[in-house]
Amino acid sequence: MPARRAPEGRAPRAFRYAAAGVRGEVVVGEGALGRLAGALPRLAPGRWLVVSSAPVLAAQGTRLFAALGGAPLVDPEPLLVADGEAAKSWSSLGRLLEEMARRGLARDGGVVAFGGGTVGDAAGLAASLALRGVPLVQVPTTLLAAADSALGGKTAVNLAAGKNLAGTFHHPSLVCVDTRLLSTLPEREFRSGLGEVAKCALLDAAFWRRLPALAEGLEARDPEAVAEALLRSLRLKASVVSRDPDEGRGLRHVLNLGHTVAHALERASSYRLRHGEAVAWGLLAALRLSTARGLLPARSAEAAAGRVRRLLAPAPLPAAVLRAWPGFLASDKKRDRSGLRDVLLEGPGRPRLERVGAAELVASLPEAARG
Repeated sequence: MPARRAPEGRAPRAFRYAAAGVRGEVVVGEGALGRLAGALPRLAPGRWLVVSSAPVLAAQGTRLFAALGGAPLVDPEPLLVADGEAAKSWSSLGRLLEEMARRGLARDGGVVAFGGGTVGDAAGLAASLALRGVPLVQVPTTLLAAADSALGGKTAVNLAAGKNLAGTFHHPSLVCVDTRLLSTLPEREFRSGLGEVAKCALLDAAFWRRLPALAEGLEARDPEAVAEALLRSLRLKASVVSRDPDEGRGLRHVLNLGHTVAHALERASSYRLRHGEAVAWGLLAALRLSTARGLLPARSAEAAAGRVRRLLAPAPLPAAVLRAWPGFLASDKKRDRSGLRDVLLEGPGRPRLERVGAAELVASLPEAARG
């Protein structure tokens, strides 16, 4: 569905936060790209390199470089990584770092990640390693990256043993979310991104109360509704990340609401299931398990599940995925020697990390998933 036009003159909104010594800024809204040309020299006065992928540049590159206005500090030739997970390999990372060195990246320069989550992960890891770390700016072009991965500092490549098993924490100095970049996303990609928005809403009581008023606008991709939902999502994440920038205090675990089930579903589908689609089922499972544990009244869980279903419209899971997904719980990254942990809810905005059994998780996946 085409996006609605927002009234002219409505400026992007911004906020600041700090994490691990990095003072970060988040700018969200139509025209946010216009802030880049002025922001980059303030963050680092040297040469900036743009990392992207060919499909992203073909679709949105003109907007990026028009906003930069031919700024002499930005290399006009982007560094390209492969599209999708192929960007997140040791060989791809090595080529990226070699090219950064060849282009003369110095400690007074920085890296702009322009793309979805895989571009952000690969570019962020390269920025953390080049010259032992240069500033990073994230410019997400997918709703999923805008709502989640662009902020938080997690960077990674994949290993043969699994996804995101080699990485660093490298927090961006700026997250620039221009909602115009999201307006042409395919419907499935946009809906997948809403999975992370719904997760953030369940973790923030005020956002959860506001969500019904935003739902129609989100469905129509109204720029103001999308901008507000993303701003609330990113404020929630920044508030958690600023208190636990490297997961050392355990506070960031709450951001994994729905993800224990979701990650297993993704792997069982050989990643044909989009992340946000899997998160949708993970949220529904977390609500059911929260009720089974006596943490959340059944009526509250049913009302929340209905809201999640209306917003995300999760498709029924394939029979093969339903058969296979329990087998992947044993290799969950959050598992330790004492077993699995999962984020449950006592209510919107009241997450609780609990030890859970695999059998409980399997039983928590709603019967509707078998339809």
